[in-house]
Amino acid sequence: MKPRPIRSPGSNERTQPPFRPGRWQRWRDAWDHFHLRDAWWRLLDFFEASRAARLGLYLTATGLVLGGVLWFGFYPAWQKRNAVKIARDWLDAGQLRYAAEAAQRAAVIDPTNPEPWLIAAQLARIGGQQDVARDYARRAAALAPDNPDIVIGWAAAALRADQADEADEALDTLSVEVQAASPHVQRLRGELARRSSRLTAARNFFEAARRLEGPGAVNEVPLGLILLQSTDPAERRRGVDLLSPWTADAEWGATALRTLLAHALDRGDQPAMLRWAEALRSHPGCTVADMTQCLLALATADRARYTVVLDGLKRDHAVTPQAAAQLLSWLNAIGRGADAVAWMATLPAAGMQRPPLAVVGAEALRQAGDWAALRTWTSGHAWGEDADFLRWAYGLEAALQLGDNRPADELRLTLYSHAELNSAHALFSGSLLYGWGRTAEAVELWWHATHQEGPSAIDALGSLARHFQVQRDAEGQYRVFRQLHLLRPADAAIGNNYAFFATLTGRDQRLAEQIARANLTADPRNVIYVATAAFVHFRQNRLAEARRLLETVASEVPQSPALAFSYGLVLAADGGSTKGRQLLDGLPPDTLTTAEVELIRATLKQTK
Repeated sequence: MKPRPIRSPGSNERTQPPFRPGRWQRWRDAWDHFHLRDAWWRLLDFFEASRAARLGLYLTATGLVLGGVLWFGFYPAWQKRNAVKIARDWLDAGQLRYAAEAAQRAAVIDPTNPEPWLIAAQLARIGGQQDVARDYARRAAALAPDNPDIVIGWAAAALRADQADEADEALDTLSVEVQAASPHVQRLRGELARRSSRLTAARNFFEAARRLEGPGAVNEVPLGLILLQSTDPAERRRGVDLLSPWTADAEWGATALRTLLAHALDRGDQPAMLRWAEALRSHPGCTVADMTQCLLALATADRARYTVVLDGLKRDHAVTPQAAAQLLSWLNAIGRGADAVAWMATLPAAGMQRPPLAVVGAEALRQAGDWAALRTWTSGHAWGEDADFLRWAYGLEAALQLGDNRPADELRLTLYSHAELNSAHALFSGSLLYGWGRTAEAVELWWHATHQEGPSAIDALGSLARHFQVQRDAEGQYRVFRQLHLLRPADAAIGNNYAFFATLTGRDQRLAEQIARANLTADPRNVIYVATAAFVHFRQNRLAEARRLLETVASEVPQSPALAFSYGLVLAADGGSTKGRQLLDGLPPDTLTTAEVELIRATLKQTK
């Protein structure tokens, strides 16, 4: 083999490195040899030589331009419209959760569109959240104040949430022409007037809605309800004529029948009672609550028909203890305890010894006046820890009626001891006994309930306050409001009542003055707080200060009995003013406690 020649290092022939260069070196070499102009000309040469490449380039460029126009021009509008449509479709399909999510997305995509808020209001209304529905409807109306339908929807939502002032505010934003031409506005105005007992105005509004829209149930049923409350027999007859055609309507029939039946019961119209009771019983919209009125009407109008209907109900309700208890409760509710007792004798004895039958059975015996049977009924088996307090209450009533003092004392102490452990039971049993005329026991149970914290204690104090108000007992009201003030010291109204009765009874004078001063400072235009502060000054014999305070609200004295009481006392004591005597003489005596009456008498006697 011929040997290869050895070349000197200085020769011009290129040499190969012993190893391949790295990636970074290769990239650097490629960049060093890259020239943009050459690449551009090569690209142009490629497109000039290839027709397919040119077509592909033109189509790609056109597609990009069209895509950009669609994305930035048409897609946002489509997205806004479609988001609301999706929410509506979910709502129509009954998928409330998906509808809520879609409405939320629609509100984010298009925050100036009222539609998502209208959907949200409808969802809240379906869920029974009327306050939330009102808020959403108000938001929609704020976004579209020139759309009468949306504003009317806001007013309707406010009315359903029992916010009459807000409903009025919403309707007032509409022009007079729109209001006059809209049956919806007329109906809303009519309902607002009805709720405020302005029946003549309500009638006129519903009449206007009927003229605008025609004789539909939505107009004639409310109008009939208004006319039935009239003192004019002709208007009442017209109300019956308006309601009668709608008694078979699936949506409005039950409402019309309930109203007609209640009207017949109030008027003692026995043929009408029988007619409407039978119609309501057979209507699909009849509820469990309607059965008491139906049975009462049948028992009053036609005893024979009542017996036939009751026999059928007995057969239907004898199948389970719960159903039997329901029928017994209906009979108790209409005062037919004797009928309930007669049927109880036919029911299985084992089921009658446990709630709920044990409780409704005891009430039936109480109504029937069978005290010996009631004593036996309540002295047998226990009713369970949730109902034994009722057994003791009914047993106490039976013992008191029979004159059994020793058992009565034992049951009374048992109830009082249990009241210290369970304020809810104490509140309920006290209300039960109060309804039976056992005032002393009821008041004692309510006081026991106040020894604990929680809503039952507040409710018990409310019951005591109403009792002592009826009794015109200032001492009792002082005790109640002192306890309420301890439980709710931040409540200004409670504090004001406490300050007044403490001052009236001569108790806690310094604290009463502090509370009255603090309330007046926080709300100096509140006439009740002014009256209380002036009364405190009067009792401290600071008549000049009391008079200066009352003179700032003197124009409101005719509308405020509290102001008239304080102002009359101050004027009568400060010089024996005739005006003071007139103010005090004009106060309704049944609204004053005996302590207030004595104070007025003593003040007027001193000024003679």
